[in-house]
Amino acid sequence: MDEEQLPTIAEIYSIGKENLERAGVKLSVSLGNYNTATSIESRKYLDTLFFRPHFIDTVEADTSITLFSRKLKAPIFCSAVSALPFMSKSWAVDIGRGIAKCGSLMMLGIGGSDELQSVIDTGAPVIKIVKPYRSSDLIYNKVRDAETRGCVAVGMDIDHALGRLNGDRLEGTAMRGPQRSEELKQLISQTKLPFIIKGVLNVSDAQKAIEIGASAIVVSNHSANSFLFGLPSAMALPAIVDVAGKKLTVLVDSGFASGIDALKGLALGAKAVGFGFPVVAALMADGSRGIELLFNQIAAQLKHGMTATGCSNVAEINKSILFSVT
Repeated sequence: MDEEQLPTIAEIYSIGKENLERAGVKLSVSLGNYNTATSIESRKYLDTLFFRPHFIDTVEADTSITLFSRKLKAPIFCSAVSALPFMSKSWAVDIGRGIAKCGSLMMLGIGGSDELQSVIDTGAPVIKIVKPYRSSDLIYNKVRDAETRGCVAVGMDIDHALGRLNGDRLEGTAMRGPQRSEELKQLISQTKLPFIIKGVLNVSDAQKAIEIGASAIVVSNHSANSFLFGLPSAMALPAIVDVAGKKLTVLVDSGFASGIDALKGLALGAKAVGFGFPVVAALMADGSRGIELLFNQIAAQLKHGMTATGCSNVAEINKSILFSVT
């Protein structure tokens, strides 16, 4: 039987609890923060980090950076998001239009060539994130398509090799599978685009990304939809930066919600910070205009925080501006 036809642990507990209550038995069955623990702890961790402000002789900050040969208004980007049932058919193009107007870039995951081209046509710089398919031919075809259509980079979210979680239901295992270092090295050697390994949460994977020739990594727990209780990205980031920060570009996403969060991610060593769920919320708030407003506000808040901490440009952001209360 296919795993998607089986009830999940949460569903079994829920049905069992309902039946027990019908039988007059009051039993507390709890999974704790089974599906939300990673995001909860990520928020808690970020909220323990405070800043050491400087107000004398401060200089108005310049937030601009160059990433993958594109100049961006700020070191923030749209992480790859998935189409959800409540989103319109034009969701990806709407995000692209907003990203183009606010001077950022976006990652785009699952989707066909036509959708990819439509997003690129908005003027937004696009990074194509290819799934870790079991079929190497499919992977190569996706990478070549990204090259042909003008993506600024390409990558793979290795954390989806074992499928993706919908609640606690594992899906997509038939088409996806673990990728070997030699296979990734061969793939990277055959593309002209910068290659990104997304889903790195430990030093070992970061070291392997360096060895196989990746241009960048994204420290990401995929908002916990690939592995439950995976380490929050912000917690994993500093150790990875210590090992890989001088050898490739380290990006981070998952759990960041504001410009102040972005400043914390940058201070922990990331070159840029990605936003996923906030993008979905902004899209539902006001379509492409909502995306533009969100990223402009994040950039403005980041600029304010940089100025207050004495960082006149992105290169000056470092751990010294942080104070942990834990």
